[in-house]
Parts: sequence; structure tokens; C-alpha cells
Amino acid sequence: MLTKEEAYKAMLVGHKVRHDYYLDYEYLTIVNDVIYDENGCAMGGKGEEFWSIIQKWQDGWSVV
Repeated sequence: MLTKEEAYKAMLVGHKVRHDYYLDYEYLTIVNDVIYDENGCAMGGKGEEFWSIIQKWQDGWSVV
């Protein structure tokens, strides 16, 4: 398992990550400092609401 910060760093180097509470097909990735979901929807950057507030879990992350 990864912490939230470790998951973010994993995305920065090209990995897809997911949380224990996600459905099997859900994941996040980063392209050009923007976080995207599995559907290609831009969710914002690290300091924006999606990552800093909505994704509140500090642990329970893993690389897909």
C-alpha cells in the first residue's frame, strides 16, 4: 500500500494509481501535471480541490 504522497509521486513517473475504495476499473494518472481519471476527464492539479480535498485518504493507495 502507498500513502497519498507516494501515490502522487508514482503518477508523476507514469504509473496509474487507485484507492482501496475505488471500483475495479477506476484509476488516476497524471499528464503534464494534470490528474486524469480512467475516462480521460481532467480532475485538476495537486493543489486543486479534487486531489487536496476530495481524495482525502492518506493511505490505501496502490499502483495499477
